[in-house]
Amino acid sequence: MTALNTAAYKPLIQQNCYMAHIFESIPTGLVALDSDGNIVSFNPTAEKITGLAAEDVLGQTFDGVFKADSFQNPALNIKDILNTKETTEIKTKMMPANQRNHLHLNVAISPLTSVSDGKIGTVLSMTDITRVQNLELQAKRTGRLAAMGEMAARIAHEIRNPLGSIELFSTMLIADLQEFEELKALAEHISAGVKSINNIVSNLLLFMRPDQQLDEQVLDIHEALKDSLFFARHLLDAQDGIEVQTELAAETLFIKGDLELLKQVFLNLILNAIQAMPDGGRLQISSHNTSGLQSAPWAEVHLVDNGCGIAKADLPKIFDPFHTTRKKGTGLGLTIVHNIIKIHGGSIDITSSAEGTKCVVSLPVWAGSPNG
Repeated sequence: MTALNTAAYKPLIQQNCYMAHIFESIPTGLVALDSDGNIVSFNPTAEKITGLAAEDVLGQTFDGVFKADSFQNPALNIKDILNTKETTEIKTKMMPANQRNHLHLNVAISPLTSVSDGKIGTVLSMTDITRVQNLELQAKRTGRLAAMGEMAARIAHEIRNPLGSIELFSTMLIADLQEFEELKALAEHISAGVKSINNIVSNLLLFMRPDQQLDEQVLDIHEALKDSLFFARHLLDAQDGIEVQTELAAETLFIKGDLELLKQVFLNLILNAIQAMPDGGRLQISSHNTSGLQSAPWAEVHLVDNGCGIAKADLPKIFDPFHTTRKKGTGLGLTIVHNIIKIHGGSIDITSSAEGTKCVVSLPVWAGSPNG
C-alpha cells in the first residue's frame, strides 16, 4: 500500500520540485504574500534586487520589512497591495539595503488565487529596469544634443573663416614687430587667443560629427584611468587638501576603444571634481565588473567627490553644449565626454547633492581575446 502511494505521488513531487526550480531561477524578483500580508516566498532575484536575505524576511510582514520610505511610489503600501483585484504595474525607485544608488523598478502586483479558495494572497514581481531607464534618458539627451550639435557645427564653420585671416595677420604682425617687444607681446596674445578659439572650434566639430571614427584597440580600462590620474597629478599637487582614494578591481577590465579619447574622458571628469573642491576634499575612484540581471557584463568606473555639488536646476543641462556655471568655462567638457562614451557604446550617469557628486561611466566589457 505504501509503495503504491509513493508511486502515485511521485509525478506530483517531481512537478513541485520543477516549479520550485523555476521560482528559484527566474530573473524576476518574486515576493509572495499571504492574505495577512506576511512574506511566504522570496526568491534569489528578489534578494539581489532588495539586498535582503530570504531567511531574514520570510514570515515577516511586508510593511515591517519594507518601510513607508522604501519605495518612492506611495501606491506600494500594504493596504493597496492586499486589495489588488487584477494585475497592476507600478514604476518606482527604491534604495537596496547596504547600497548608495537607487534602482528603478517595475513592480507588477497580482492576486494569488486558488480554484477552491479564491484569493489566498498577493504576488509582487520586481524587474530591475535601471539600465533601461538610463538608456532612455541617454536617448533623449542624444536627440537634444544632435539638434544643438548641428546648429553649433554650422556656427563653428562660420567662425573658422574669419579666424584663419586673424591668425594669418597676427603671425605677420609678430614677424614685423621683432624690434618692438611690447607690441610684439600684444600680437602674440592675439595669436594665442586665436589658437585657443581654434582649439575649441576643432573640439566642437570633432565630437559633433556622428561618423566619428575611433582608433580602436582592446585595452584595460585601468590603463586609461591611471594615465589620466598621472596627467592630473600636478593639478592635484597644486590644489592643497585634495585626497585621492583609488579602489580598482583586481581583475583586468578589457574593453574595446580609443585609448586617447578615453583618457580625455577620465581627465575631464577628474578636473571637474578638482574644480568642485576649491577648499580641499576627497575624490574616490573605483572600478567594477558588473552585470545586470538580464544583460552582458559592463566595466564601470565610479568617481565620487565631496565638493560643492551641482545645482538641481543645472543637472539636466550638464551635457548640453555651452552650458557652464564657471566664468571661464566653455561648456564643452561634459558634452565631449558624453559623446566619446556614446560612440564607445557606453553610458554616463551623474548624480549630485549638497554633499558631492557621483559620476558612473559604464562601458561594455570586451568578450573576445585581449589581443583583439
